[in-house]
Amino acid sequence: MNGKFAPKSKWNAIDWVDVFSQIPTPRALLIGPDHVFSFANDGYLEVVGRDRNQLLGKSVREIFPEFVEQGLTELLDRVYQSSEACTVAAREVNICRQGCEEIFYFDFTYFPMRNITGAVEGILCQGVDVTRAVRAKTELEAEVRERTLELEELHENLRTLNHDLMRVQDEERRRLGLELHDSAGQLLAALKWKLDPLQRELGAERPDLRKLAQDALELLGELSQELRTVSYLLHPRLLDEAGLAIALRAYVEGLKERGGLSVTLEIDPNLQRLSQGIELTIFLTVQESLTNIFRHAKTKSAKVRILYNSRFVKVQILDRGQGIPGFTSLKDPNVKLGVGILGMRERIRQLKGQLDVESGAGGTIVTAVLPIGCVNEDPVLAPKKCA
Repeated sequence: MNGKFAPKSKWNAIDWVDVFSQIPTPRALLIGPDHVFSFANDGYLEVVGRDRNQLLGKSVREIFPEFVEQGLTELLDRVYQSSEACTVAAREVNICRQGCEEIFYFDFTYFPMRNITGAVEGILCQGVDVTRAVRAKTELEAEVRERTLELEELHENLRTLNHDLMRVQDEERRRLGLELHDSAGQLLAALKWKLDPLQRELGAERPDLRKLAQDALELLGELSQELRTVSYLLHPRLLDEAGLAIALRAYVEGLKERGGLSVTLEIDPNLQRLSQGIELTIFLTVQESLTNIFRHAKTKSAKVRILYNSRFVKVQILDRGQGIPGFTSLKDPNVKLGVGILGMRERIRQLKGQLDVESGAGGTIVTAVLPIGCVNEDPVLAPKKCA
């Protein structure tokens, strides 16, 4: 190496050519603004596929014209002119070796080399071949993307299957509800029609049998009421016949009669008939939420609020009970969600809607937003970003 690059110290005694020659990673020294090769170690020669005689005394542009198009000579010019080092990580470099272009990846640094006056007279190029690591990473990323696409496809298939199962379940619930109401209900009505005259004919002569007939009629009445309740819970017939508002009013009235839960129902007066899927989802969401309040919230009151416009409908179920123990957010993976909430969320998600649950010591608020058309611009009704 040219002695002009050696510092004015004890390091003068070091043979820098010998040191760089023994370093396994690529090293080369370029002289002058044309970047002429003054030195290249074995590591550099191996990478570029040249022997030392082919490089020494010739410029980078002359030996590697492909470097010009890749901007590498521009980097060399910048380092030489600015006197500032340049470090690049995992840079793709195309090298023409024995007539064939090969792609490598390098972590490399260009260091300006100064003479004893401080002027830049050359550039020390040193690099590390990271081709294997980059290709391994690229292959791994490609495999991850492929597996991710497969998982997304499986997830979508699962959603489709779940949607189909829900549809079949709803159809079966509707069928069972009608069967119980029409067939079993008619049989119970016929049985009552038979027992009524029997009770009257027994009269005072057989008070024991009359008492049995009376008890049977009372049990029959309770059974009929229970059958109507089960039929309604399976599928509210009023929902199909009269719409969401009337079906909800009938449901909350029955809930108060059966369990003592007083529900304030606030329904937008402009609410119109919605699609069957949306109306059923809203009804089941209200039903599940009020059932949870009745069973767990330790309160005797609740409120259901429905806001509506031409683009979406927003449903809120509120209570002032004890809240859900340990609940933080639907997004929290550590929160254990019941089957009911999971079912609600999946139904709403199938309709491109959003579900949010807020719960604490002051009570619980369940909010569902279901789109009817485009996203609404009304700030009062606009859906929140939630699970």
